[in-house]
Amino acid sequence: MTDRPTPFALVFGTVARERFPAIADALAHAGASAAQRDAFVLVEPVARLLQDIAPSDATPDEIDAHLRMLHHAYRHWSAGGWVYRIGETMLAAAAAQPPIVGRLPHPALYLQLPSGKVWRPAEGGAAAEPLDGAFVTETGTPGEMSVLGIFGMHRARPGFSAVAVEGTVDGQEPGAGELVVAAARPDGSPPFSAVLQGGPAAGLYSLVTTGELLLLTCRLLAQLPPPAVHPPQAPHALERVIDV
Repeated sequence: MTDRPTPFALVFGTVARERFPAIADALAHAGASAAQRDAFVLVEPVARLLQDIAPSDATPDEIDAHLRMLHHAYRHWSAGGWVYRIGETMLAAAAAQPPIVGRLPHPALYLQLPSGKVWRPAEGGAAAEPLDGAFVTETGTPGEMSVLGIFGMHRARPGFSAVAVEGTVDGQEPGAGELVVAAARPDGSPPFSAVLQGGPAAGLYSLVTTGELLLLTCRLLAQLPPPAVHPPQAPHALERVIDV
């Protein structure tokens, strides 16, 4: 697998070093938890940074999208910058029927998938987009996770698309493995089955619903190694990458 930058490195590499420590100090001073997005946005350094990164004419939905990205990026940084670079073997296993879990080895992490293997179908006149990966973050609700899928990253494009979903794994029955977000497709086809022309023959996967994004995340989490076997972080590195 070739190295490629994460969306955090591309967008927040400099910002994290210069602005995130002040956010951490402000949250501590306010006695606020970064896990609560509503509390996160109320601290002054967050509001100021959000104003700097969002366009002046941004709509409420666009501001919310920037806030979600900023919140995931901050949580990723504050949790240690863990990046799990998923191999094709693990992806294939996750697309089958392994267990799913709703627990993270760290409060936040980024799952970087094999390039060009998972696609979001074209819709609304937009082209189909490959999934680079997903930020996965614990929320303030026990057992709930917030997932931000990052689509359409490539060198010729200045930005990317993001799809957000939050949900839990049903913990009422141990081993039940049920998502409290529907992942079924309207046409009844299996989750992750390719819908792009030539996709099945090329060994590709598709995410038709946001529930599938959450389901794939939970299946991948079930296969990650325990934190005890993780290598130490390189000095001054904002992220630590683990190939799995």
